[in-house]
Amino acid sequence: MKNLFKSLELYCVIGILICFGILHYGQVRVENIVLHQGLTESPIILPLSQSMGVGERFSVSFVVSNPLNAPYDINIIPDDCAESIIVNGNAISLMNYDRCNFGKGFWLKDSVTSPHRVGNRTHYEINLMNKGGIAGINIFPKDYSTLLFFMKLMIAIFTGLTVASIAKRFKLNRFLLLCILIGVFLRFAMFYAMPYTQFTMDVEGHLSYIQYIVDNHSIPDAKDCWTCYHPPVYYTSAVPSFLLSGLIGYASSSGVQAFSLALSIFLLLCGLIILKKFVSGIPLQIAAILWTVWPTLLLVAPRIGNDQLFYALHVACLLAGFNYIKNGKGLHLIVATTSAALAVWTKSTGYVTIGLVILFAFIGFVKTNQLHRPYKTELVGWVLLSLVFIGIVAGHLSHDGNFVANASSLNSSLRVGNEAKNYLYFDLKSFLTEPYTNGWADGFGREYFLNYALKSSLFGEWKLVNTSTGNTLALLMSLSLLGLIIFAIRGWWKTRLDIYHWILFIQGVAFLAALAYCRYKYPYACSNDFRYIMPALLSFLPYVGLGVYQNRFSLKWKILGMITVMVFVVCSVMLMSNIFS
Repeated sequence: MKNLFKSLELYCVIGILICFGILHYGQVRVENIVLHQGLTESPIILPLSQSMGVGERFSVSFVVSNPLNAPYDINIIPDDCAESIIVNGNAISLMNYDRCNFGKGFWLKDSVTSPHRVGNRTHYEINLMNKGGIAGINIFPKDYSTLLFFMKLMIAIFTGLTVASIAKRFKLNRFLLLCILIGVFLRFAMFYAMPYTQFTMDVEGHLSYIQYIVDNHSIPDAKDCWTCYHPPVYYTSAVPSFLLSGLIGYASSSGVQAFSLALSIFLLLCGLIILKKFVSGIPLQIAAILWTVWPTLLLVAPRIGNDQLFYALHVACLLAGFNYIKNGKGLHLIVATTSAALAVWTKSTGYVTIGLVILFAFIGFVKTNQLHRPYKTELVGWVLLSLVFIGIVAGHLSHDGNFVANASSLNSSLRVGNEAKNYLYFDLKSFLTEPYTNGWADGFGREYFLNYALKSSLFGEWKLVNTSTGNTLALLMSLSLLGLIIFAIRGWWKTRLDIYHWILFIQGVAFLAALAYCRYKYPYACSNDFRYIMPALLSFLPYVGLGVYQNRFSLKWKILGMITVMVFVVCSVMLMSNIFS
C-alpha cells in the first residue's frame, strides 16, 4: 500500500479524473434533439439517418448547452440540404454557405450565432430538404474555451506520463520514453481534432454493427448491415465504450473513438518494445521516432473501425511469440495463440497472424530443447493452437470462400486493372508529382499496386491538407519515403540475420503477398489499401535505422540518412498540425 502512494501512475490517474470531471461539466453539448415531420415530433439521437421521400422537407430542433458560456462554432452536416436555420427565434441566412455539402457540411461561426444567444442554453431549428434516399443531419460543436483546452492538454500529458511510467518497467531508455510522450500527445491531438466522420471507412456501418449488438444482444447476420460480414470481435469489444459514453452524456461515437485511442496508445508502446528487441542505439532512435509519427498510425488513432484492434492484437502476438522463442515459457505461447485467434476473428488479415503463431510454436518448441519434456503450459498452448486451426478450417469448409462479402456491391468506379503490369510497374512520375492518391480516378497511382500501397501507407486515400503547404509537405514525404526504402534495403543487406530477423522478414513478405492477393481477387482500389497490413511497418523500420547508421558506414552516408529521416519526421508532424488547425 505504501508503494502505491509513491507511484506516479496513481497521481496521474487522479489528475486525469479531476480534469475529465471539469471537462465533462464544461463541455459544449447538443441536447434535446427532435425530428419534426409535418405534425409529427419524435426525439432522436445523432446522427439522424432515415429514409424519406424525394423532395420531402423536415426540420430538426436541438439545444446547445454551454455551461461556461464559451465561444463555439457549429459544424452542421445536412443530408441533403439545409434550407434555413433559426437561433432562439432569429432567422439566419444561409445564402453564402455550402448548405448542401453532405460530406463536410458547413460551419456556423461563433460571431454569427453569439448575438442571438442568451444564457448558457441556446435553441436551434434547422429546416432541411431530402433530395432522395437517406435523409438526416449530424452536428459537431467546437468550443474555444481556454480552460477546456487546458483540461484536454493535461489529460493527454497525464496519460503520456502514465504510459511512460509503465514503460519504464520494460527498461525503455529516455529517448523511447520521450517518444511515448510525443506519440500520446499527437494521438490525443488527432482524437480532439477529428470528428468521427473524418478520414474514415464505412463508419456508419461500423456503428450500426455495434448498435445491433447493443439492441439485440447477439451478432448480426452478414446481410443485416453494410459491414456486418466482418468478424465480431472488434464490435463486441467496442460495446462497453459505446454504452459508457452514452451514460455520461457523450455521443456514443465518442466512446468508440476513445476505445480506438486506447488501442492506438497500446500499439505505440508494444511497437517500441518490439523495435527495442531488434536494434539499439541510434538505429533504435531512428526506428522509434518513425514509428511514433508515422502519419497513418496517427490518422487511425481516433478512427472507428476494426483495423486498430487487429493491429493491437497482432503486435501482442509478436511480443508473446518472440518471448516464447527466447525463454520457452508456455504462457507466452498461450498469449500469442489467443491474440492470433482474436486477430483472425477481428479482420481477415489475421490469417497472417495465425501463420506467424504457428511459426513461433514450431521454432520455440524446437529451440528450447523441450522435445521430450515440454512444460504443461506448452502443451496447453499447442492444444489451443490446434483447436484454433481446426476451427478456422471448419469455418472455411462451411463458408462461401469470400472474405469480403460485400465485394459484389462495391462501386464499379473503384475497379482497377488486374494484369501483370499493374503489379510490377511503379509509376515514379505520378508518385513524385501527385501529393495524394485517389481510389476513384486514374492518374494518381491507383492503377499500380506499388504506387497505391506506398501512398496509402502515408496518407490512406485522403487529401489530408489540400493546400499548397499541405501538398508540398506530402510530396516531400513521398520523396523521403523512397529514400527510407533504399536505406532499409541496405540495412537488411548489411545485417547479420538471426531467427528473429527472419521472422520479421517473413511477416513483411506475408503481409505484402496478402495485400497483393486481396487486390488480385477483388480488383478494386480499396483492396490495395496499406491500412490492412499496417504492422508490416515493424518489418521495415528496424532496417531503416540499420541502413542509416552503423559504425562502419561513412559519415556522408550517415548524414544523408539522418537528413532523409528528419525530413520525413518534420513533414509528418507539420502535416498533422495542419489538420489540427
